Amino acid sequence: MIRSRYRKFSSINVTNLVDVTLVLLVIFMLSAPVIQRSADVSPPASDQGRIITALEPGETLVVEIAATGAITVGGNPVDMDDLAGLAGAARASGRSEAYVRADRDVRYEVVAGTLTELRRGGYPQVGLLQESREEAGVAD
Repeated sequence: MIRSRYRKFSSINVTNLVDVTLVLLVIFMLSAPVIQRSADVSPPASDQGRIITALEPGETLVVEIAATGAITVGGNPVDMDDLAGLAGAARASGRSEAYVRADRDVRYEVVAGTLTELRRGGYPQVGLLQESREEAGVAD
């Protein structure tokens, strides 16, 4: 009778599973601030102005206004009364630029109120974002 030197080991090695899980956790934690959530907004298209290809989330404040007049910042709904305080906090945290991305069907009153609240929050100049005609597929 031949005797085996090895015994059967019937437990799962969890170390590799924990290592992979921790690596994925670190990757998602590092990429989460970079991913910018956005509201469903269709800004007007134009062939004029400066083309901005990417906005840095740590350097810019982007306020989005949906066609219904709902205001969001970073995907989170914001009340018009709280916008000046939020803008002041963003300005104090190092966000030097502010942009408004409004739907083409939003009322002018909401856009004007948003610009006023951003100015009260410490942003003397606010940019308005629009799509380029090539991006929107609009022909002349």
